[in-house]
Amino acid sequence: MTKGRLEAFSDGVIAIIITITVLLLDLPEGDDMPALMSVMPLVGCYLISFILIGTNWVNHHHLLQATERVDGKVLWSNLLYLFVMSFMPVGTGWVGRSRFAVFPVRVYVIINLAGAVSYYLLEKAILRANDSEALKSALNESRKEAWTFAVEGLALIATFIPGLHYVSCPLLVPAVAPWIVPDLRIKRAFEEARKTQQTKGEKHE
Repeated sequence: MTKGRLEAFSDGVIAIIITITVLLLDLPEGDDMPALMSVMPLVGCYLISFILIGTNWVNHHHLLQATERVDGKVLWSNLLYLFVMSFMPVGTGWVGRSRFAVFPVRVYVIINLAGAVSYYLLEKAILRANDSEALKSALNESRKEAWTFAVEGLALIATFIPGLHYVSCPLLVPAVAPWIVPDLRIKRAFEEARKTQQTKGEKHE
């Protein structure tokens, strides 16, 4: 499978995940403010999920753009990442409809933490498959993963403390905040990969 096919497949799956998540939103059962407020917990969780999924998609896109070679381990790592991400609609709907009950919130945080782990494994698989010093520099020296694991770990701990579980879902947003702006070193790796492809094309000509 080429990098382009992998990216197209991943984009399609993530688009479906976002679509399913928004379809979970319930219409207010009435035409007044109390009716609107009754669906706000689900709307709030959807907003958090949209930020998380969108940030994941942007960085996943940039990561694949900087990738030259895709092997079997990259394919399986990517599938694992998409598998974990596909549970986001389940977690979103459960948390929203339970009005942020403790156990659904805990499961939701675990889903996001598992997503961070699977993305990290995907990075490592791509590093092993590609001999790019720029890409190695971008991924090996990044502190974003450590920040995300620390904050999401804190969010998980909060679900075991009575009364503090309400901050767990909002904490997931600052956990991915550093990823909102993709790493410029990955962009440079992408530009290096593009120049390499152009050079190879010129040699073949």
